Amino acid sequence: MSAKTPRTRRRRIVAGLAAALVLLGGGGLLAWWNTDMLGPDRFCGDALNSSEVSAVLGGPGRLAQSGLYEASDPYYSFSCKVQRTSTFVGGDQPLLQAELSFDKADFGLGGSRLWKNASASSYFVGGATGAVSPTQAWVLLPAGCAKEVRPASQHADVPVLEMNLTRGRSNPAALARAAVSTAQHVAEGLGCGDSNALKMPSRLQGPVDDTAPADTCGTQGFRLPEAALFKGKAEAGTARATGQGSRTRVCEVMLQGPGDPRITLTVSNDPAITGGVRRDETATQGSGRTVTACSSGGLYVAVSFNDAYRDVLLDQGKDTYETARAALFDSYRHAVGKDYGCPTGGQ
Repeated sequence: MSAKTPRTRRRRIVAGLAAALVLLGGGGLLAWWNTDMLGPDRFCGDALNSSEVSAVLGGPGRLAQSGLYEASDPYYSFSCKVQRTSTFVGGDQPLLQAELSFDKADFGLGGSRLWKNASASSYFVGGATGAVSPTQAWVLLPAGCAKEVRPASQHADVPVLEMNLTRGRSNPAALARAAVSTAQHVAEGLGCGDSNALKMPSRLQGPVDDTAPADTCGTQGFRLPEAALFKGKAEAGTARATGQGSRTRVCEVMLQGPGDPRITLTVSNDPAITGGVRRDETATQGSGRTVTACSSGGLYVAVSFNDAYRDVLLDQGKDTYETARAALFDSYRHAVGKDYGCPTGGQ
């Protein structure tokens, strides 16, 4: 046997070990760049743990906090951004944004331009007051937080935690958990933490299709008044409602007509919403949103239109517009007042 054989074997072993180390090192770098291995445990000033963020921002890439602003002088403010980053996945990655804002208590219920399709959201059942979709979530902070408003805020504005997901979609349950966790953190920052008002919801009440014309929006005895319908322009169609489980119910009636005219009908007996709206002097029957006093508490009722339906009404003239608007509001308020065992809602 040649004397060089052991030496050759040693060289091969050393070379193999070196190659293995290179592979391990490369694999380690790959895991570092494309996973959360050895990454931060908490994000957004300890508001969120890594598992909550990861559940919202699914897919490959490393979690990275791209912005945090939290301050208490001269008043408490909070905003945070977390994003997936990856060396190997091209294009923009999903971005989660959370922010404390001050707005009307019913800001997310009327189908605003920023918070569209309120009837397509899922509403919290039990615990905190809020709603969530695959890309957005909002949580109202406890009533005690109303004292901590920014100088530019209106008297009726309430603090709300808003969360938006851009360049992606998420599981609504995961987004709801992240939003409530962040709301709990923000409430502590405002000095108004309330464990009962900001408990995790027991479940989410999502939308259901409603095509029964006899009880539009799942409200017994409610039908669109004839004064609100116009042949060839806005005729009775189908509806999508958020079901009976949550204290807040939103229904969108999709009329038949050019431009996709729609009517949004909302009812809530959630004290966080009724209490906030009661402080708003602009919330009147004439504005299409108000709180009615009932023996069991307040009942919030609102009717709003999209631009296509508003245009249909305006084309008929001011008197027709006011007649249709009043007929819709009164008819819906009477129906939900009875539905909620609240006869004074129809007075």
